[in-house]
Amino acid sequence: MQRKQITIREDQVEWIDENHINLSSLVRGCIDERMESSSAE
Repeated sequence: MQRKQITIREDQVEWIDENHINLSSLVRGCIDERMESSSAE
């Protein structure tokens, strides 16, 4: 697995922290959804 860096806004950092979100899981899930939708076209 590779590591990548991303930049997020301060309000996004606060929301992630307040909701105890695992950012890596969130990003992987979003990428998977995009990959599935692009392969369905």
